[in-house]
Amino acid sequence: MLLTALLITVAATQIEAKDNKNDEKPNLKKILILGLKDNIKSDYYYKELIAEESGIPQDSLEVVFNRTIAGNITQSRGGFVQAGNIEKCNNILNNITVTGEQDECTTDLSQVDSQCFRDLLSGTGAEYVLILSRHFLRKQDQPFNTVFYFVSYSLFNKEKKEISRGSNYFTTMHLETAEVMKKNSRKTSDKIATTVLKLIEQQSTESSNVLLSKN
Repeated sequence: MLLTALLITVAATQIEAKDNKNDEKPNLKKILILGLKDNIKSDYYYKELIAEESGIPQDSLEVVFNRTIAGNITQSRGGFVQAGNIEKCNNILNNITVTGEQDECTTDLSQVDSQCFRDLLSGTGAEYVLILSRHFLRKQDQPFNTVFYFVSYSLFNKEKKEISRGSNYFTTMHLETAEVMKKNSRKTSDKIATTVLKLIEQQSTESSNVLLSKN
């Protein structure tokens, strides 16, 4: 069985105050992006048809879909680096489960070994994991033919606690090539990146406030 995974880390910088003119380096947070295996679903299209019409080999669909979204996040936000050996993640990926219908899904890490999970993050210097849980393709015939590409994701901290989940989408007139899909999904990818970075900034702010209140 093909195991597709995409590991990317993004340096998420806390927004500095506008009047701060110091040249100090911002506090960096890293996010590890995991693109799950077998995470393409549809209410109409089966994988053979997706592969045929898009020109993407069937055994590479997840790889291409995951890399398309992550690649666009890289271009829109910068600071991304691809992790080296994905074989280290096999045990984690094989134990992540996704439940729910269509784009409304839930990612469950309860069966993932906690130490293995922490080791993975430690190896990349990441403090958060963004999981690309599902790519859901929805066909619409009226008022005109449209394909909705939903990207569902979940954000976890290093303790496997889910911080947030959500989905966003882009559209095409029909199943498209990887290149067209990349172009059409840029805004969607940027929205996901923006949302995640804001959540991390909020988490950092709340943690700082808690520490201040204890002092």
